[in-house]
Amino acid sequence: MVEVGVRDAFAISAVISVMVFVMGSMMAFFAGGMDEDAISPALRTGAVLGTAVGAVLLMFTLARVRDRAEKGDVRAAVRAAEVDALRAEMAYLTDASDGAWDVEERVRRERGILTFDMHGLDAASAAGATERLLGIRESLQRVRLVTGRGEILHEKSANPGIRPAVLQRLRIGAEGVDWQVLVKAGSITLRPMGIAPSKAQRARRFAIFVVPMCTVMGFTFRDLAGTTMDDQGLAFGIAAGVLLTALLSSYRDRSG
Repeated sequence: MVEVGVRDAFAISAVISVMVFVMGSMMAFFAGGMDEDAISPALRTGAVLGTAVGAVLLMFTLARVRDRAEKGDVRAAVRAAEVDALRAEMAYLTDASDGAWDVEERVRRERGILTFDMHGLDAASAAGATERLLGIRESLQRVRLVTGRGEILHEKSANPGIRPAVLQRLRIGAEGVDWQVLVKAGSITLRPMGIAPSKAQRARRFAIFVVPMCTVMGFTFRDLAGTTMDDQGLAFGIAAGVLLTALLSSYRDRSG
């Protein structure tokens, strides 16, 4: 996974803001009748929408960047420990295969994700390894299992029995150890369900973001509602801001 910094957060927010500005202006222009008098209101509506979306996105992106930066050193140590733990648990497969399956090569970090490549194993070995993987769940976070597509496409394809055998074990035990199973072509990703925030964390997040969120949402919907319903638009925007802040304050930490 690519790390996102403060500069990236501003760049992403700026790009999204411009995109929303363009799309919002076009939609407002079309809705306004596409005449010359509709250009100025359309641009204003697009600017408000773009600024609002960019500001909200920037707030949460910067908060996430700060959170990950504070955990940076600890996360690096944890990631190294995860690789060591998985290699130690699966080292028996190297002996069982007479060296044909090399644990140092098959258990690795790939684009930041702990990867367990099952190419070279048979279905029974893969199922047994999955069982042991579930047994050391407390030492691991996100894990990607390379199982193959379940069919022979070329001479280097994984044993077609691996994928169904692994999925069967995961259907039985993954949820019990707080892993969400994401099935993809050729691989299976085990993602932590996430750590739910405490009441104090939710309250702190809500207190930090509710004012800017309600301000942005309130003025945005007031402008969209027009002069005849500006009070209703403002009230709706504030209510939407409170609801959205409450939802975002309860997000689960899936980092790891």
